[in-house]
Amino acid sequence: MKPSACTEYFIIILLIIGNSLGINAQISSYADKEIKNTESYLTEVEGIEKIKTLLKLSDRYETLYFKPKEIRKAFDFANEALRLSQALHSDIYGGKAYLQLSMLYELQNNDEMLESCARNAIDLLTKTDQIDDLAEAWVMVWSAKMRSNAPPEEKFVPISKAAALFKLSGNNKRRSDCYREIGALYFRYKDFPKAMSSLEKAMVLYKAADVGEKDYYPVSFRLNILYETEKKNKDLIILRNKALLQQNELKAAAFLRNSMIVFMLLLLIIFGLLYKRFKFKKETSRLLEIQQEEINQKNITLQNMLIEKEWLLREIHHRVKNNLHMVVGLLASQAEFLKNEEAIQAIISSQNRIHSMSLIHQKLYQSEDLSIINMPSYLLELSEYLKDSFNIGKSVRFILDVDNFDFPLSHSIPIGLIINEAVTNSIKYAFPSVSEARIEIRLKSEDNHKFILVIQDNGIGLPSDFDPYDNPSLGVKLMHGLSADIGGKFLITNSNGTKITLEFTLNENNLH
Repeated sequence: MKPSACTEYFIIILLIIGNSLGINAQISSYADKEIKNTESYLTEVEGIEKIKTLLKLSDRYETLYFKPKEIRKAFDFANEALRLSQALHSDIYGGKAYLQLSMLYELQNNDEMLESCARNAIDLLTKTDQIDDLAEAWVMVWSAKMRSNAPPEEKFVPISKAAALFKLSGNNKRRSDCYREIGALYFRYKDFPKAMSSLEKAMVLYKAADVGEKDYYPVSFRLNILYETEKKNKDLIILRNKALLQQNELKAAAFLRNSMIVFMLLLLIIFGLLYKRFKFKKETSRLLEIQQEEINQKNITLQNMLIEKEWLLREIHHRVKNNLHMVVGLLASQAEFLKNEEAIQAIISSQNRIHSMSLIHQKLYQSEDLSIINMPSYLLELSEYLKDSFNIGKSVRFILDVDNFDFPLSHSIPIGLIINEAVTNSIKYAFPSVSEARIEIRLKSEDNHKFILVIQDNGIGLPSDFDPYDNPSLGVKLMHGLSADIGGKFLITNSNGTKITLEFTLNENNLH
């Protein structure tokens, strides 16, 4: 190139650069003038209009983020807009102010405040119809997640919500931007089918939004990469499958040949084993028949022994019941020769105690299971016996509330004796002048195999000087002793009459 031509070319370049700088200077001068006019306008407006102006100024200063002083002004205007919005209780402009602050914090790379302001904007804008601004707030949350080490699902959720909201508002341009970023995320995590699907949606939406080709060129470029990659992968898979098919055919031929040889050998071995197994099975069957006959004979013997044992246990319970009834009869005969009223009452109490035990043996004798007592049935018969024993007729009403469960002998006898003592004392002493006399017996099950027994009357109650822990009464001592035998907690109190409470635990192995 000639020196004169070079000089002319250099002069043309200088003129172009100078013209560009002049145009930029004019634009900058115009922008500065517009900002000053807007700032002066702030003094003339109030309320929502002032908030709009503050947000507009913050947005203008945001474009000058490379100047620390200007970005500080952007923050000041946005914070002032937020303060006025809160004073006016405006959810719309409060949300817009928080959204503006999140964008400013994004420029400063302050991820924590970026997400905090964006979520505050979401809380406020959700209550309004500002769908685009709400979607932009979710985009800001996504931006914060992308800058952090958040798991993939936390990155997908906000941008997906933003895309759904832009769909509601009909903003195809921003919706396509969201799908572009979703596709980029899937691409990053090697999920190429979903990446391709998302980028294809973005392309369709970009074209529907009628944007320029330069706006969706990156999406088109990445889609082409995915198409080429998928095509190469399919070609590689086809080649690999062909090679594997050829290898498999060769292996199959060799395997078939070798299999025929092995099959013939195995066939001979199997015939030999089958014959040997036939002989062994025949001998084993003969031995098993002998053993089964011996086992059947032993089972018959054991079954007869078990029947005999059950019969003996029933006979024992029957004889114990008869013996106890005999003792009751002897005590009744003895009472006829006694003149001392206290001795007669002692004999009657003993008769009742013995009958409560004999009733258990009678129930066992009549029951299919010789080791447990059905408590509702037993307590009903015991209460009926006590009514008949004291000849009270309908003057005292018995109320029974008993859950349906069975107790072993170790617990049913002490509980029967305690109820006998408590009911006897109530009948004898609780109702000297009480009309509509009532005795309640409750036996209920609770959690963790705990049970509670309550015997309560509506009589005159306990004397004021009564001490349940230091009382000479045989009945009270007997109830304390029986409670201790089953590991129970025994308590006597006044509660519109006398109330006796027994709490105890029954081992799960003893329950049926």
